[in-house]
Amino acid sequence: MVNLKVAGLAAVVSALAGLATAEVRGVSDTEIRVGSVGDLSGPLALWGVDAANGMKLRLEEANAAGGVHGRKITLLLEDGQYQIPLAVRMGRKLVERDDIFAGLLNVGTPQTLAVMEIQDKANVPNLFPLTAAGSVVEPLNALHFSQYVSYENQARGAVKYFAGQGVTKYCLQTVASDYGEEVVKGALGEIEAQGATVSLHGKHKTTEVDFAGAATAIKNADCEVLLMGTTIKDTITLYATLRKLGWDRPIVANMVAYAPLVAAASDGVTDGLYVVTPLKIADFGDGDPWRADFAKRYQASFGAVPTIQSQQGYVAADLMVRGLENAGPELTVETLTKGLEAITEYVDPFGGPTQSYSATKHSGADTLNLAQSKAGGWVIVQENLPY
Repeated sequence: MVNLKVAGLAAVVSALAGLATAEVRGVSDTEIRVGSVGDLSGPLALWGVDAANGMKLRLEEANAAGGVHGRKITLLLEDGQYQIPLAVRMGRKLVERDDIFAGLLNVGTPQTLAVMEIQDKANVPNLFPLTAAGSVVEPLNALHFSQYVSYENQARGAVKYFAGQGVTKYCLQTVASDYGEEVVKGALGEIEAQGATVSLHGKHKTTEVDFAGAATAIKNADCEVLLMGTTIKDTITLYATLRKLGWDRPIVANMVAYAPLVAAASDGVTDGLYVVTPLKIADFGDGDPWRADFAKRYQASFGAVPTIQSQQGYVAADLMVRGLENAGPELTVETLTKGLEAITEYVDPFGGPTQSYSATKHSGADTLNLAQSKAGGWVIVQENLPY
């Protein structure tokens, strides 16, 4: 005989549990809604498109395996075109209209910071954006996670390396944005710490294409190394312009310029360029079976070979999936935060840096590399670069 009181109580508990799940933004019994504001057609589309493809591939893998604790991940991807007003509009759409549970792989420093303001007010996590800005995780916030050593520390690593080569006079050329300011902060801090000086500090917009004036100013300045906080096209153009003018001193950028396209720019115009980066471009022909299979699947899905950007999109999505798995079936923002903080000694399948998180550390990687453009590719000059 059925105990009606017990059965009734069980029904109430079950209903309340279902109600609790339903009340978590972007989460149902069968779905987790995730949003991303990328750059699919703007000045960082070289990063944004391939990173989005890598992210898609990892989420498709998770869904093909049954999802995470029975929930499939729905990705809503918007094109912010590396424009702050458009990124804000797309970020607001994802939060207010699409009701996302989390933001993943938002692109660009100022764009991510602007979208974060919207997400924070709605208690929406901002996970592994495609920026190494320290400001996305500092000060510590339960909603914010990054996989990179910051631009500030990348700049510090560059200065420390060249200080070891006896350099005492630097020029800076940076994008006039939050991203550029983070590079400047690290560079100036370490230059001062080394007792060195800055001969020139130039700034430019991401849309600028003529660097004759900037290059002439740098050539005429009394500096031994140029530190750049640039993106893709401006890196190539400024570097090529300086070399045409006969300026042959070291030029160093950061992870944003660490892309095959930059090293392979026509006629070797970027040969000799240094970058300080927490990343490492995978060798898909090194005999590793997982990487070979990944390259094959990526090619089949997108009709192109995977890039460093593809790697970063895949890793960002993989970290989120692991956090969701650790969170357990009762998914909330709080359980996701704890699930991400439980990730330790994460091994990048592409050979990149090991990552660890905790309740007091929401930036995963701790190591930097110095790479140089040679013969159309990138060569690692030094691993574990101090910063």
